Amino acid sequence: MRRKNLWTIVFGIVLILVGFLALLDSLEFISFWSALGKLWPLILIALGVWLLLKKRYFSWDEKVEIKEGNKYSKAFGDLKIDAAGMDPHGMDVEMGFGDLDVNLTKATLSDQENVVHLALGFGDIRVWIPSEVKASITAGCGAGDIDVLGKTVDGLGKSMDHCDEGYDSIQKKLRIRVKAGFGDIKVSRV
Repeated sequence: MRRKNLWTIVFGIVLILVGFLALLDSLEFISFWSALGKLWPLILIALGVWLLLKKRYFSWDEKVEIKEGNKYSKAFGDLKIDAAGMDPHGMDVEMGFGDLDVNLTKATLSDQENVVHLALGFGDIRVWIPSEVKASITAGCGAGDIDVLGKTVDGLGKSMDHCDEGYDSIQKKLRIRVKAGFGDIKVSRV
């Protein structure tokens, strides 16, 4: 099991447990909130230990050069990816909090469908793609604005699909899937 999946499972279990205990407290079966009021320093200690052990996930600003098929995950901080001279096919980026900038304008695209997945919980995603490459873009956002090549939607639970004319008949092309929980998505051609 990958480390990222383990932390997702642990975090999900903690949320379910806290929610269940809060429910029992509201139904007056237990006194959860008063106990939590006395034990809250343990939460700070646990968070501090986790931050020290997971230092590589918590840098605040980082620039990354990618390699083909690179997968990258980060909990906090901004991330700038410059794919100059690299093949971005298989790029898979997942982030928790921060802004994500991905520059694909000088990427070396293969003669195939080059697939890029970008996911962010809280923050803005900006993607720049080369003007001469055909693209198919799927963007979804829980709350925020989506701007894909000048076409926009905003609000809650919105999504947008864009596919350049002739995309299916050309060999060298770019498929981008972008998801954001809370924040804006902007995909531009340069």
